[in-house]
Amino acid sequence: MRRAETFLKRTAPIVLGLLVFCSASVRAQTASRQFTIPSVTVTAPPKIDGTLDDPAWKSAAHVQLQWDISFQRPATEATDAYLLADKHYLYVAFVATQKEPIIATQHTNDQPMPNDDVVRVYFWPGGDSGIEYGFVSNPIGTRYELSSENTSFSPAWVAVAKTTSDGYVVTERIPLNVMRGDGRSTWRVQFDRRVRAANQTFEWAHDPAQSGTDSSLYAGYLQGMTVASQGTRTKPRIGIYALGQYASAASGGSTSRLGADLSVPLTQTSSFVATFHPDYSNVELDQQSISPTAFPRRFNEVRPFFTQGQNYYNSFNCNDCIDYPLLYTPAIPTPRSGFAVEGKQGQLTFGAFDALGISRNDAAQSLYWVSKNRKYQAVYQRVAVDVPGIHDVAEWYQGIVGNAHNFNVYATLGAERGSLITDAPLGRYREYGINLFTPKSGLFAAYHDVGSQYGPLDAFNQISDAHGPTLYAFKEFDNKPSSFIQSVIVSQDVGRMRDGTGALNDAYDSFYVTVATRNQLFFGWSSGDSYLNFGPGFAGEANRNGIELTYGFNTSTPTTFSYNVGRFGAGFLRSPSLSSTIRLTRRGTLTLQAFKNDQTMDNGSRNIQWLERASIGYQAGPGESYAVGWRRIIGAGPTFFGTAQVVNATNFSFAFYKRTPMAEIYFAYGNPNMLNTQHDVILKLIQYFGAEKGT
Repeated sequence: MRRAETFLKRTAPIVLGLLVFCSASVRAQTASRQFTIPSVTVTAPPKIDGTLDDPAWKSAAHVQLQWDISFQRPATEATDAYLLADKHYLYVAFVATQKEPIIATQHTNDQPMPNDDVVRVYFWPGGDSGIEYGFVSNPIGTRYELSSENTSFSPAWVAVAKTTSDGYVVTERIPLNVMRGDGRSTWRVQFDRRVRAANQTFEWAHDPAQSGTDSSLYAGYLQGMTVASQGTRTKPRIGIYALGQYASAASGGSTSRLGADLSVPLTQTSSFVATFHPDYSNVELDQQSISPTAFPRRFNEVRPFFTQGQNYYNSFNCNDCIDYPLLYTPAIPTPRSGFAVEGKQGQLTFGAFDALGISRNDAAQSLYWVSKNRKYQAVYQRVAVDVPGIHDVAEWYQGIVGNAHNFNVYATLGAERGSLITDAPLGRYREYGINLFTPKSGLFAAYHDVGSQYGPLDAFNQISDAHGPTLYAFKEFDNKPSSFIQSVIVSQDVGRMRDGTGALNDAYDSFYVTVATRNQLFFGWSSGDSYLNFGPGFAGEANRNGIELTYGFNTSTPTTFSYNVGRFGAGFLRSPSLSSTIRLTRRGTLTLQAFKNDQTMDNGSRNIQWLERASIGYQAGPGESYAVGWRRIIGAGPTFFGTAQVVNATNFSFAFYKRTPMAEIYFAYGNPNMLNTQHDVILKLIQYFGAEKGT
């Protein structure tokens, strides 16, 4: 607790000052007349039964989704959305007309549904600079939710859906107390619907300059939400978990663990967060590949203390990002405890954390400000690491000037300093860029200037001592709704950077074409070349020329064949791959993959490696799922330089997940992230008190 008190004493004056400074800017903006709806309050809530038979829906605010943002044209099918409110809930209904086959394959809640037809509603209770909340349902009522505050946002809410003779109806009940606003009576709101078979997305509020549906800048207005002003106050949350692991000595031995994560609201839009003896387990499904790369692989953060504040950091614009993210929390060892403050106030977003480990301390602070007209943005971020004998600090400043419609310029000035930097200029980080864009095209140029000693311990550093320009451009060509070829996207990426001696350090030139059709057939063709210099005697070329053909593109059962060929370091590499997902039952799928790397070295030797993988997923219900995975990697893998590594490894894993509104259960055998099967059994129990998960 002394650590927490010290953290609060250091941070509180800054946070309180920001809250006072920005409080004057909290006021509702003038509503757009074209995309504005009233908040219609009810005393008796409507039935949530997948129909609009309840008379209460007749008085609801009503909008129509008349624009297809995917192809920038009027919507080809009708979608009506309805909204009601009372002191505790928002009630939303969608009526969708659909001539294409309805796609609804996801049966387990709280998981993204990229391959299903969905309807979505987005709210910004704090206005266009406030926290975003999204609620998603497919045509059978499976639910998913998202929040810009917390990547683990998954409260309990209700969606009931029924199919009709010409489409489907979804009715929803969304609690107000899982969202955080600042008390204003005018919210931002957006409705959209995706038709997966036609690859179309229909929306309500529309602007010709927008490229996505969930931007508050282009959302509509929901007026008269005074009835809900007190309902958006969230409660404190504490999650207590117990974890037990039974394992062989080779896998680390048996162990047990007890810990807690908590979140306490400081204001309506900011929180104090803490963790004690935090969780270290990861029972997610296998996502590994043996696709060769000369760069380190990037992993997703799963620890609750870091996912809670993940969206408050790395708010930088970068083009052809060579050293990004600037804060990479998976590089931080699991601490003994941690403390954080994070939130929004007016036009300002802020975050700060202190992760305390054994003989190690990792800390970060961030500020992000954007003007109301979105013409000006400013970002600051600082990350510090202290381990025995090393003090490492990195700071970055960025300014952006432009508009959200088609143009901006930016400059990023940063540096690493501390015991790892012998000369200040060698730790510099500079990037200057310009962006020209429309919803269907873009040109993004930058100049990079990175010192030879730049490499912050808590950043995802790939390249140092790099100085030169990069350029990326793309153009999308769309056809009529009746055309076999729906869209063609052409892109080009070029970069040429040298080191401090003037020698070529990192250079690339890649061209990519994709073709999407109405019958879920997708074709991609790529051609490119890159040059990498890792030091004297360790420089070489890697190029990729290949094709990809997918049937069932953007569905849950795709079949994909790809073939890539080209140089890879001191050899010539050929990589064919075939993968297919097959539906076994209405709730179960089988995925099979075969991947081969065949490298012929310049010295005449040959490296051949196979990856074979099979997995079964079964969604038993809205809060219950099972997964079994098997993978084998065998042979000598490709090498950029040096001797190939011979692998003969098999991995088997099993996972079970159960969710209730205020608890979670994980059971797993093995670890899919290990090369060979790890003989251990993990049982993790989490119980939430107060607010729900991620709220």
